[in-house]
Parts: sequence; C-alpha cells; structure tokens
Amino acid sequence: MQKTRNSNIELLRIIAMVMILGLHVNFLAIGQPSTQEIVSSPIQSFIRLFAEYACIVGVNVFVLISGWFGIHYKPKGIVQFLFQSLFFSLIIFIPFAITGEIEVGRLNIMSSFLLYKNAYWFVWAYIVLYIMAPMLNAFIEKSDKQTLKRFLVLFFVIQTIVSIFTNVGFYKAGYDPLSFIGLYLLARYFRLYKENSCKYIYLFIFALCVLLNTLACFLPPFIGLSNGFMFNIAYMYTNPLNIIGALSLLLFFTKLDFKSRAVNYIATSCFAVYLLHMHFCVSGYYIDTAKELYYKFSGISYFATIITLFVAVFIVSIILDRIRIICFNYLWNKYEKRKHK
Repeated sequence: MQKTRNSNIELLRIIAMVMILGLHVNFLAIGQPSTQEIVSSPIQSFIRLFAEYACIVGVNVFVLISGWFGIHYKPKGIVQFLFQSLFFSLIIFIPFAITGEIEVGRLNIMSSFLLYKNAYWFVWAYIVLYIMAPMLNAFIEKSDKQTLKRFLVLFFVIQTIVSIFTNVGFYKAGYDPLSFIGLYLLARYFRLYKENSCKYIYLFIFALCVLLNTLACFLPPFIGLSNGFMFNIAYMYTNPLNIIGALSLLLFFTKLDFKSRAVNYIATSCFAVYLLHMHFCVSGYYIDTAKELYYKFSGISYFATIITLFVAVFIVSIILDRIRIICFNYLWNKYEKRKHK
C-alpha cells in the first residue's frame, strides 16, 4: 500500500497560489486605494490594504518552499518544468488564435513559444534558480552556520538598500533570479538549523508584518502626507516585511503534521493555476471579471463570488494539468525507451 506523504507544505503551496489569485483581484484589477478613498472610506480601504499585503507574500512563499526541500538538479526536472510552461502557453494560445479572439502575429507567436510576455517572468527567474541550485547546494554544504548566517545578513541588507533606495537594474523589486537565490538560501538555512519556537509565534510575526505594511500605507493620508513611496516599498517582494512574513508562514506550516491525498493531488497542479490565469490571453479576462464582481457585489456576496472564481480557475487548471502530465509521461517514456535501445 502506497503511503501518503505529509501534506503540511503541500497545503501551504495551495494557500500561496490562492494568495497570488487574491493579489490579482485586488490592486491589479481595481487599483490601489487613493488618498481620498482612504480618508473617505477608511474601513473598506484598510481591509483592501491588509488583504493585498497578506497575499503579496505568496510568490516568496513559493520560492522558499523550493529552498526548504532543496532543488536537486535533474534533466527530467527542468524538462518537465519547461514542458509544463510551454504546454499551458500553447494550449491556451491556440484556441484563442483559431477563434480570432487574439491576433496571430509574430509577437504573440514568439511570446507563446518563448514564454516572455506578461507575467511569465517567474518561469525564467525560476529556471535560472534551478540551474544555479547545484552550486548553491555546494556552497551551503561547505559553509558552517555562522558563515551562512553572515552571508544571508549581508545579502539581504544590500538587497534592501539597493532595491528600495536606488534604481540599479539587477534588483527588480524581487522579480529577478538574484532575489530567488537569496530566498532559496534563506529557506535552506532554516531547514538545516531549525528553530524551536512555538508555531503560533510565526503566525503572529506574519500578521505583524502584514499589519505594518498596511499601516505604512494607510496612516500617511490622515496626517497630510503622501503614501506613494510607502506603496512602492510595500509592494516589493524584496521588502524585508514581505520576506519575513513569507518565511514566518513557511515555518508555521513546517510545524504542522497531517496527511491528505486530496491536498497532495491539488498541490501537484498549483503552478498550473499561475500559468493559466496569468497567460496573456487569459489575464485580461480574469482581471475584468474580478473588477466586474467588485462593482456588482459587496460584503459576503462579493467574497462568495471571488471564492467561486478561484475554485473555477483551480478546477480548469487541474484538468488541463492532468492532460499535461499524461502527455509528458508518454513522451518521456518514449524518449527513455529510445535512449536505452
């Protein structure tokens, strides 16, 4: 009988993707609250700000999970990742092109094959991390605790200063492989040198980080100050509060211990959710739908419709990803048989 693996981190993987879906129905769809809106509708604005900064850690959480487990470079692994990304890019683009919903131009065709248009930046940043993983793992193995700690402190101090206070191009607010490398090493450090704190301390730290980000953007309008600079900082993946918040959430889930086949099954296709809803043919429809729901419903009704939207995206993504898995396994098995002839 096959044993079911632990589901604590798999559940976090699902939650992180729900956070990313939530991130894209808030500021991206509706826009961030204006100074006037914050003053005239403080409760609604505070809720929106808090929700946004609770969800923004989702991307960092995904990278930290890779660091927690460690990336063990295998040709099959990177081929599978590329196949999944390309499969979704093409399987979505082709029907849109056939039905005339999108122009079949050179730029769109290249975007589909090279995965560079719109929000697929994550794919290429993660590929660089995957390729770098053997070197990063070797660095970790050769370093003792104090050396690794000093490196991480220096790395994140420099990252914070450069990304927030300068316009240097190699830090793009966390949308870059260098930031992913820092997160990977940070998670590996905490995996190797575990802390024995109470798990609820980590939840408190996560909530505190979200609250501090929220207050930094919420309070300035009430004392006659602009919050534009704080909005920019709070929205960076390199913001220390977003990194600490994501790490705290990861450490909380590492303290849990349960098994669920359903959770593990859904988690397998989590990345497909990102590939579907942020594809350049789909993202506009997703954002427009979220915007329409926001202005049409309110309160519990709005929350229920947004959850329904999330569930629909997950279901479609899982169905498509099951097809992808069947196709990949078939092609890889063919390749393996031919290689061993």
